[in-house]
Amino acid sequence: MADLLSIILAAGKGTRMKSDKIKVLHPVAGKAIIKHVLNTLDGLNSKIVNVIGHQKEEVQSELEDLNKWDLNYVIQSEQLGTGHAVKQAESFFADYEGPVLILYGDTPLLRKETIAEFVKEHKQSNSDLTVMTAIFDDPEGYGRIVKNEAGNLTAIVEEKDADSETKQISEINSGVNCIDSALLRDFMANMNNNNAQQEYYLTDIIEFAVTRNKKINTYTVEDSDEIIGINTRKQQAEAEKILRGRIADKHLANGVTIIDPDTTYIDAEVEIAKDVTIYPFNYLEGKTKIAQNTTINPNCKLKDAVIGENVEILSNTIIKESKVGAGTNVGPFAYLRPGSTVEANCKIGDFVELKKTTVKNGAKVPHLCYAGDAEIGERTNIGAGTIFANYDGENKFKTEIGSDVFIGSDSILIAPLKIGDRAKTAAGSVVTKDINSGDTVMGVPARIYNPKSKQEN
Repeated sequence: MADLLSIILAAGKGTRMKSDKIKVLHPVAGKAIIKHVLNTLDGLNSKIVNVIGHQKEEVQSELEDLNKWDLNYVIQSEQLGTGHAVKQAESFFADYEGPVLILYGDTPLLRKETIAEFVKEHKQSNSDLTVMTAIFDDPEGYGRIVKNEAGNLTAIVEEKDADSETKQISEINSGVNCIDSALLRDFMANMNNNNAQQEYYLTDIIEFAVTRNKKINTYTVEDSDEIIGINTRKQQAEAEKILRGRIADKHLANGVTIIDPDTTYIDAEVEIAKDVTIYPFNYLEGKTKIAQNTTINPNCKLKDAVIGENVEILSNTIIKESKVGAGTNVGPFAYLRPGSTVEANCKIGDFVELKKTTVKNGAKVPHLCYAGDAEIGERTNIGAGTIFANYDGENKFKTEIGSDVFIGSDSILIAPLKIGDRAKTAAGSVVTKDINSGDTVMGVPARIYNPKSKQEN
């Protein structure tokens, strides 16, 4: 049985984002905002309820890969406030006895360590209600924490309901609460919408708890950036910068050389081994993995790429959903499209494009080549200007090249095609038929060359 029930409020549209996409699905550091929030629950034994509404199917689809979580969903069809949102999850805490953690789905900067300490504090203090707060120099837009002379929390006043004196308060409500299930049930049965917005505020639970002499605690985060909510594109950009700074700091601490962290963009789920060197203006996205002693030169973009040890990626290279083996050089100006695999000790040179192509150990594609739907054997050399003609306008076909093959410059290989081991094509050949092992072909169309008669057969 779970030790905690967590409710994530993610039903709102986020109109200030000026987007057709709801705000919790917008990315920060390469991952949807709501996924960052879910990651704060990592390590906690919690049942999770996502309160969704706008684009509910899209939210569920985005979270499909999080199968390690005990994820549940309820629908808030009409958004009538945070209290109303929590009420949609009432069936989950109707018979539950224990703490209920409530989070907003638009706070991607929260650290899981902070949430763990927050829940621990709530339990150890035997509080009925614990509210996470922060101190802001400019608290505009946030609900204010109102305390009495003894320093006890007595109310949270939303910005739109606050008078001028209350607006001077710098301690603000983060929106993160830990509430005893019995208190939450009682509040749900008695909450009202007597406010300027005519909405049901979860924050009204403070006054409700005070009138019932419940134990209320506040937990102030040291880093106020953690509770920044995303409501606008500007806030999204600010959160992006903060999170990318954290990501860079983590990799630097783990032994990665990042020449200029301010101009290096690394997504949250990228894995980088020690002694990797990353030059400026690189974008490492998705679930890219980079092994030890590899160098990424400037202006490259890697997305869901797997890079081996001692690889050098030269400038202006793009690698998407592809693998590069140890000791290989790629670039400059190379493009590895999805489904490509380059094995160990290979060379993929300038202005080379690969698509669903396997380049085996020690092979070279040095420059000016397109290879699509192909297999290139070990130690084979592909000459400059070679084109793998894999598409006839309707279907894609495969080219298979054996080991130790030499493809002369400006060859055109028309698939489907098989070229045997140690075969050769002369420069400018247009190859339309399979080539047996050891044969040399030349011409348009290419024919077997007999060196004894110096004639083509």
